[in-house]
Amino acid sequence: MKIKTSKSEIIESLQIANYFISTGSTLPLLSNILFETEGDTLIFSATDMDLSVKIKCKVGNITEPGRTTVNKKILSLVKEFADADITMETDKNENLNIKCAKSNYKIPTMPAEDFPLLPLEGKKLESITIPRKVLKNIIKNTAYAALKDSAKRNLNGVFLKLEGKTIEAVATDAHRLAFYTEELKESVKSKFEYIIPLKTITELGKIIEKDEDKEITINFYDKLIEFKLDNIDIITRIIDENYPNYRQVIPKQANTVAGINKEELSAALRRATALTSEKSKIISLKFEKGKLFILARTQDEGEAFEEIDITFDSDAIEVSYNASYLMDVLKAIEEEQIEIKLESSMTPGVVKPAGNDKILYIIMPIRK
Repeated sequence: MKIKTSKSEIIESLQIANYFISTGSTLPLLSNILFETEGDTLIFSATDMDLSVKIKCKVGNITEPGRTTVNKKILSLVKEFADADITMETDKNENLNIKCAKSNYKIPTMPAEDFPLLPLEGKKLESITIPRKVLKNIIKNTAYAALKDSAKRNLNGVFLKLEGKTIEAVATDAHRLAFYTEELKESVKSKFEYIIPLKTITELGKIIEKDEDKEITINFYDKLIEFKLDNIDIITRIIDENYPNYRQVIPKQANTVAGINKEELSAALRRATALTSEKSKIISLKFEKGKLFILARTQDEGEAFEEIDITFDSDAIEVSYNASYLMDVLKAIEEEQIEIKLESSMTPGVVKPAGNDKILYIIMPIRK
């Protein structure tokens, strides 16, 4: 394989491939990126065996076609090159020789034939094309609430449900739940319910951060999902377990509703949490007519008191929450005004943007 390219041509593709490389595997090949040529295109592939990516990248000149795998450290090297011509050539000793200006490097490679790409298994069930903005909104408004470890594997991802023209997304760690729904222009013929691993959701979020006006195609298989962008194909295994009945958790009614300015509440919470325990982050919210009082008390740190003007015309109610959970949803909400709906101090509270029913956030109170 012999290629002439430049830093600007390949750096973004290498960075994307690097997102998908396994971080904890003992299999050396999973620390490598697969290089393949196809016409005037260089294809980068990476995988951790549950998630894989293939990125097509136009390069200046391919003199000799070929395939090889190179350690992920090549990204750090290319980052430091000047934006000059880069020549990459494999030799008979299975090294990749890289030249840029007066720099010359030799990197050992591993056989491309052994690279364990994740195959698309079984028949494609259906395909749908949606705006990237929809997927971006799903990730932004749900992923933060998913369980971050694998103690309960079925919670370590985002649950997607597609039926007709409706898409629902849910994430929960059993202490809070984020729900997002959207009506699509295109309809699916069958109902699909998949748990997408959190790592897949996280890496997708990085890739679709730009060009949100473009579209993304989602192909459904029995145990896999494929996401296809302009020059990027992502294949992921789903979490093949049952997801909790999230509809049971969403309160059917609320006796009290408070209207609050999001930025005022966010600022007050940031100040008050400075005096909470690092472990629990417990704050109390006391709702009275037209007022919200935020209280925090830690034996060794002191006491915090904040007062905010709100819209509230019900009987006084006090509830305690993990402040970090509240601040997570406030970061995700774009609207200036939010609503907090409560039934009692011991039942789940609902946080949502005022006038927007696409987003719901359920948070469990803390019993003091």
